[in-house]
Amino acid sequence: MSRAFVTGATGLLGGNLVRELAVRGWQVRALVRDEGRAARLLAGLPALTLVGGDMEDPEAFAPALAGCDVVFHTAAYFRESYRGGSHWARLHAVNVEGTKRLIAAALAAGVRRFLQVSSIGTLIMRRPDGGPVDAGMRERADATNNDYFRSKILADAVVEDALARHPELWAAFVLPGFMNGPGDAGPTAAGQMIVDFVARRLPGVVDAHLSWVDARDVAQACVAAAERAPRGARYVVAGRRLHLADGYAALARITGIAAPTRRLPTRLVGAIAALNEAWARLSGRPVLIGLATYRNLRDTGPHNLYDSSRAERELDVVFRPLEETLRDAVAWLRGQGMLAAPSPAATPAVATVDG
Repeated sequence: MSRAFVTGATGLLGGNLVRELAVRGWQVRALVRDEGRAARLLAGLPALTLVGGDMEDPEAFAPALAGCDVVFHTAAYFRESYRGGSHWARLHAVNVEGTKRLIAAALAAGVRRFLQVSSIGTLIMRRPDGGPVDAGMRERADATNNDYFRSKILADAVVEDALARHPELWAAFVLPGFMNGPGDAGPTAAGQMIVDFVARRLPGVVDAHLSWVDARDVAQACVAAAERAPRGARYVVAGRRLHLADGYAALARITGIAAPTRRLPTRLVGAIAALNEAWARLSGRPVLIGLATYRNLRDTGPHNLYDSSRAERELDVVFRPLEETLRDAVAWLRGQGMLAAPSPAATPAVATVDG
């Protein structure tokens, strides 16, 4: 039986990855920050060991790496970077330095396989000819205006540097799109979008296309990559490109709640984001939409076309329909008590996007 160490094990991808590994008969050591919460979210899984710790101090949980065959690195700091202001120091500490220290600890513990979960945000937004972007079309860290994506670009560089310096190390990369699905306890931007939709807090539709992908499909790709991908291989796992309005329409069919139809000009979203950030600085409260989210929506609007064919071909990835993904996500959120009854007095919000 293979042994896996999974970081970010209660996140949307991490939790689904732990479940996928358990179904396949792996023994799993799951890195979690709150063991009580993790025990509830991951209840009933066989051969699972919870390891308390976080990515700001990998050395503290390093002993738990011993005896593992593969590290699946899904943990990342991202949510707060969409709440306004600058979070670069924390993004760098967790996503970049944390990855560097994790690899060093894994190598010291004798682990020789490392699966890095990256992001399509580490790639260029568009090709000059309008074709789909593949995993080799990298963005430069100094070219992106998104600090989270910059941190992921630099984290990938850390893994590639380790590959160059340690010939005994195997590593591969999975680059997910806009992940949705059950198990979104955070919630991520995807889960929050559903929460806001059900509460009727979405005043309109931003003109943006997203690469929607089920976290369970990404989890399956991660396991397949760890089992058979070539050393250094990179796989886009981005699902299907659909307009934000298509996602709202699917949610309307699933929930019976009317979808917003009014189109929100991108410039209006930018103005809302600027006002939100100013209010956040005065009030100390998190923003509903920040400038980082606005810039992401602005830059990805008509684009977000990615080529997942290598993952489909080499990892046997099959993308399930978006409606199935959203139906299961709604059911899970409802089961967790995270979907409030719709309130006409609720404060409007704009759906946010990260990748």
